[in-house]
Amino acid sequence: MKRIKADLLWLLSIAFIVNFTVIYGRKIPAGGNGGDTIIHMAMIRGIYLGRNPFLDQHYNIYPNWYPFLYHSLIAILSKLTHISIWELMIWTPLLFALTMVFSWFKLGEEVGDEHGGLVMGAISFLIMKSQLFPNPKALIPIFLPLFYLEYHRYFKSRENRYLLYAGVVLGLMLWSHYGAAMPVLVGVIVYALVTLRETPRLLIPPLVALALFSPFIFNIFLHVQPGSGMMVEGKWLSALSWSSTLHRVLPSLWALVFIGATLLLLRRERLEFWNFVLVITISMIALNVAPAVIYHLGGPAVFPSRFGIPLTYTYLLLCWFGIYFLLNSSKIRIKQSLSLILSLLLIGYGSWSFVEYNYHNFSSKYTYTDFKNIGGNYSKGLLLVSEWINRNSHRDDYLIGHPYTLEWIAGFTGRPVVAVTYGHGNPFLDMRQRREDIRQFFMNPSSRRRIIEKYHIKYIVLGPFTESVYNVSVNDFNSSFVERYSWWKFHILEVEDKNSNKKAGNGG
Repeated sequence: MKRIKADLLWLLSIAFIVNFTVIYGRKIPAGGNGGDTIIHMAMIRGIYLGRNPFLDQHYNIYPNWYPFLYHSLIAILSKLTHISIWELMIWTPLLFALTMVFSWFKLGEEVGDEHGGLVMGAISFLIMKSQLFPNPKALIPIFLPLFYLEYHRYFKSRENRYLLYAGVVLGLMLWSHYGAAMPVLVGVIVYALVTLRETPRLLIPPLVALALFSPFIFNIFLHVQPGSGMMVEGKWLSALSWSSTLHRVLPSLWALVFIGATLLLLRRERLEFWNFVLVITISMIALNVAPAVIYHLGGPAVFPSRFGIPLTYTYLLLCWFGIYFLLNSSKIRIKQSLSLILSLLLIGYGSWSFVEYNYHNFSSKYTYTDFKNIGGNYSKGLLLVSEWINRNSHRDDYLIGHPYTLEWIAGFTGRPVVAVTYGHGNPFLDMRQRREDIRQFFMNPSSRRRIIEKYHIKYIVLGPFTESVYNVSVNDFNSSFVERYSWWKFHILEVEDKNSNKKAGNGG
C-alpha cells in the first residue's frame, strides 16, 4: 500500500509540475483567441447567471444542443470560489489533468497490481494533450478509465452494483459530450446483445446511461425547430474521406505492436474483461468507419471526428495489457526495474510532447498575452462593449450584430444573441434563418421592426464587421434607436421602449 501511494504521489507531482509550467503566466485560456473556447464560455456564463441549462445559452430558447455537465461544473465552481470564469478556464485543465492521471492509475491498480498502477498512470501522460483546451471533451479521458474499472470489478465479483456504477459513469460521459461517448454506448449495447442469453444483466449499464441522459434527449425531441439541419453545423467533408477515417481508427505504429501482442495473448487466455474490451474496440472501429461508408453510398454527411476519441484512449488500455503481460513474464526484481524505466520513458515522452504541442499550437501562442492586445482596437472594443453590457443590461436582454462579434460578446456577457458563426450553431434550430434575419436587419431597414419583435431585441451592436459586411453605420438608424455607447467603430444602440425602466443588470 505504501508503494502504491508513493507511486501515485510521484505521478501526480510530475503531472502538476508539467501542467503548471505550461499554465503559469497564461492570461488567456487555450483557444481563447476564438473558436470553441469562446462558445463554451458563453454556455458557462449563461448557467452562471442562473439561466435554465436546458435552454440554449446563446439564444435563450429550447432546446440546448450541447450537454452541459462541464459547463455546470465550471459555473458552480465559479459561484463557490468567486474566481472568474475566465481564470477557471485557464487553471481547471491542471485539475482535470491530475484527475485523469489518478483515474488511469486506479484502473491499472485494479486490473494489475502495484506496478500496473504505475505503468497505467505513466501511459496516461501520452494523452495529456487532451487537457490543453478547456472544453467538455477533457472529461472523457477521466470518465472512460473509471467506466472500465467498474466493468472489471463486476467481472471479478459478479456484483450487480458495479454494473449500476458503470451505467452512471457512462451517463456522465454522455452528459459531457454525447459524440465522444456514443461509441462507448454502442459498444456496450453490442456486448450486452452478444451475451444476452447467458448474462441479461449486462443490459443494466446502457439502460442506466440512457435513463440518465433521457432528459436531454426528450428536450430535443420536444423542441426541435422546423427548418433545423438536425446535424452538427459545418460539413467538414474531409472527415468523411477514407484517409481521415483510417487516421481515426489506426493506432500509432508502436501501439500497433503492443496491441498485436495483446490480441495474440487473448487467443490463449480466457479473460472475460479483455474480451469485453475487445468487443468494445471492434464496435468503436465500426462506428468510426460507418459514416464514411454511408456518405460514399449517397447517404447523409454525419460528422464523425469525435467518434475517434474513446477509441484512441481504449487503444492505450490494450497496449497496457501487452506491456504488462511482458513485464509479468520477467523475474520480480527485473520487473520492478523495467516498470520504473518504462514509466520514466512514458512520462518523459508524454510530458515533452505535451509542452511542445502547447508552445507550437496556433491557439496557444496567444495565451500569454493580454486579450485586449491580441487584436488591436477590435479585441479592446469587444471588452469595452462587454463591460458596458454587463453593467447596464439585464441577463436576458437580446442582442443583434454580426455573428462573429456576437459570439465574443455572448462569451463575455452571457446575454442571448440572434446567431453566432457558422459551425457553432444549434443543429436543432433554424440557424440559416437566424443568420438571414441578421442580414435582413442591417441591409433592409423595412424588416427591422419585424425582426426586433421576433427575437425581442433590446440592443444592436455595431462594429467593424457590420460596417464591412453589411455596409451600415450608426447614421443608418433612425430615432427609434438610441445610441448608448460609442468607442472607435463600436456602437451600442438601444431599441427605444418608453414603457421599460432600465436597471443595472446581472454582470456575471
